Amino acid sequence: MEFSGFQCRICGGRLVPRLNELVCSNCNFVQHPVKETDFDISCEILKKKIETKEAIILLDVRERWEFSMVNLPNSVLIPMRELENGVSKLDKNKLIIVLCHTGERSNYAARYLLQNGFNNVKNLKGGINAWATRIDPSMKIY
Repeated sequence: MEFSGFQCRICGGRLVPRLNELVCSNCNFVQHPVKETDFDISCEILKKKIETKEAIILLDVRERWEFSMVNLPNSVLIPMRELENGVSKLDKNKLIIVLCHTGERSNYAARYLLQNGFNNVKNLKGGINAWATRIDPSMKIY
């Protein structure tokens, strides 16, 4: 069975069924895992980590045009479609907090990192929109 019309959220590759999962034939990302992992982090907890200068990587997986409109200071931009090749730039020993516009793309990106040997990964719940609404109202919302 082929899932035509369904593409990998990471690389755009073709999805193929494997047991109760859809797996990318290109990057091996498990699109729909059997078990969901709770790895969301709230804006408030992220704010505390930034304030205490905890060693974290803020990974922004939005498109370049989105990042140029608004971004969190010191965040690293690796757009979703470049993530497969960009993971080598990331330190597996640091906490990586992935963010996007609303938290959906970053959820997929965080799961991809977890499936590829990164053990300390969180997804910013609600994305940069939640940050702008709850933490920094001066930030542009789009």
